[in-house]
Amino acid sequence: MTQLEKNEAFYLQYSRNIMDSVADGVFTVDRDMRITTYNRAAEEITGFSREEAIGKPCHEIFRTEVCSGDCPLREALAEGKPVLNREVRILDKLGRRTPISVSASVLYDGAGNVIGGVETIRNLKNLSTILDSVADGVFTVDDAMLIRSFNRAAEEITGFTHDEAIGRPCYEIFRSEACGLACPVREAIETGESVLNREVEIIDRDNNKKPISVSASVLMGSDGKARGGVETMRDLSVLYTLRKELHDKFTFRNLVSRNPAMRRLFNVLDDIAASEATVLLHGESGTGKELFARAIHDLSPRRNGPLVIVNCGALPETLLEAEIFGVRKGAYTGAVENRPGRLELCNGGTFFLDEIGDLPLPLQVKLLRVLENREFQPLGARNPMKADVRFITATHRNLEEMVEQGSFRRDLYFRINIVRLSIPPLRERKEDIPLLLEIALSKFNASYGKKVQRVSPDLLKLLLNYGFPGNVRELLNLVEQAVILCKGNEIGPDLMPKGLAEQERSERTPRRRTSNAPEAAVLADVISRHKGDRAGAAQELGVDRSTLWRWVRDAGLAGR
Repeated sequence: MTQLEKNEAFYLQYSRNIMDSVADGVFTVDRDMRITTYNRAAEEITGFSREEAIGKPCHEIFRTEVCSGDCPLREALAEGKPVLNREVRILDKLGRRTPISVSASVLYDGAGNVIGGVETIRNLKNLSTILDSVADGVFTVDDAMLIRSFNRAAEEITGFTHDEAIGRPCYEIFRSEACGLACPVREAIETGESVLNREVEIIDRDNNKKPISVSASVLMGSDGKARGGVETMRDLSVLYTLRKELHDKFTFRNLVSRNPAMRRLFNVLDDIAASEATVLLHGESGTGKELFARAIHDLSPRRNGPLVIVNCGALPETLLEAEIFGVRKGAYTGAVENRPGRLELCNGGTFFLDEIGDLPLPLQVKLLRVLENREFQPLGARNPMKADVRFITATHRNLEEMVEQGSFRRDLYFRINIVRLSIPPLRERKEDIPLLLEIALSKFNASYGKKVQRVSPDLLKLLLNYGFPGNVRELLNLVEQAVILCKGNEIGPDLMPKGLAEQERSERTPRRRTSNAPEAAVLADVISRHKGDRAGAAQELGVDRSTLWRWVRDAGLAGR
């Protein structure tokens, strides 16, 4: 052996020793894609020895899903630039699929001519095992939005297998409306900012819609440039089912409440509706008196008849009389034709007189006659007409005081006060605010084409402490305005009217309770709203912490 041959053998063994000391698999190919060198780590990853691999086409050794198409080595040779950290799965000698990360580069001779390529492979089996044990779906994409890794939970959520997903554009797998305009991964890659907990809907392999929560982040290369993105997704199907069950549990005929007083009202509505008794709904403006009236009508035997609504405070006396009782031609100047009144149009249905406390005294007399005799006489008519109606009335006024003051007839009061339902204001049923917010967001998102998902914790705290003089109507108006103005997916205090926080502080009146512990459900709700903060819960209840602790212990909530 000549000295030159000895030197070449030495450097060949020297290079082999260096390659064998590298933890990653390394191999080289010539321009015909035949393996020319092959280190020990490559043997361990593939199961093929160096002797079995040398001289073979690389696709016979690695047997990946990209060998026939999206081969990293071929791509590097074709484009003359490296391919970095592409995740694929190889089929090893024993037929087992092993996840690996691949990087490939071009090899040049001393004259700058392409003589082949080099590829490094990193065993991702441990990482894959970890990711497959994660409950959330996890996948990565490259800068072309092609899927490069796909864990077991992602398979379960989408219905697509790992091998079906790898190498495909992510929009083909997830088929979400967000893919076109608001892709979380693309947004993270383009902005460099993470996207957190965005709720979207995908269509799985069986064409079923599935709600998921998505978080996405950018993946950076060693050069500091974006190389792709990673997305985690959580199946919300069970959560949505529970949320619907919870919503259904606390919903009654478009009325929603967790409040015990409201629930007691819900429990008697069926019995009240089945009767023909006149109902008086009492509650502040905006509490939902009309919704109660509609519920009673819809549950009653008159449900197939009309529900006619008259607001007694909306019209002057002369017009209100004609509106309720009707007008016959010639009754007064300008009455050129017969015009039926609301009572006549309500035949066989339910007549709802809203704000009856604003009804003028002369009309109170006429209404009393209708209630007593079930007949009325239109203006200008010679004969009375029968009134086949069921009456529901509502007011925010104190009718008892009005009776004492002489502004409301005592006999009429007794006639309309047969069944009385007192609707609590929103400030007395704060536990309903989260439910109402959820319903309002859903309603106004649909109305305005928005995707607002929630209110911020700071805003929720502000709303829970606000007095709501306008009750549910005011809350709905605040949410509607905020949804219109919201640019993202969360509403914060900045989208509330100016001065709301100041009004909340001025209107808040802490409840002082030194005895008579609240019901366990109410106590649990207060503690839940304060997320376990006993000091905040005690402050809201108007007691010291020791009293709160005693109440919690006696209610059996100490372990919460």
